[in-house]
Amino acid sequence: MGMCSRQERIQKDIDVVIQKSRAEKDCLFADFRYSDSTFTFTYVGGPRSVSYSVHVSEDYPDNTYVSSSENDEDVLVTTEPIPVIFHRIATGNIKTE
Repeated sequence: MGMCSRQERIQKDIDVVIQKSRAEKDCLFADFRYSDSTFTFTYVGGPRSVSYSVHVSEDYPDNTYVSSSENDEDVLVTTEPIPVIFHRIATGNIKTE
């Protein structure tokens, strides 16, 4: 049962982010994909597109890993839920480099 509620929470957070992004006229995100424990998307709000991967763990939102195509080797480990991660990327307050 714990697994189900974790999965539901992740799905709810992803749905919130996708709905919010689609509602914005100048959407900064595209190419949403989700499978098992990885959520990928592209940030198109900067000088060039950057692909992000958010890897969630069994204890989401704890131990959530964020990596980007700008720097695959440097991974941000966070305890923030997906909507907060999106907000930080959109406002330039996230560093995976």
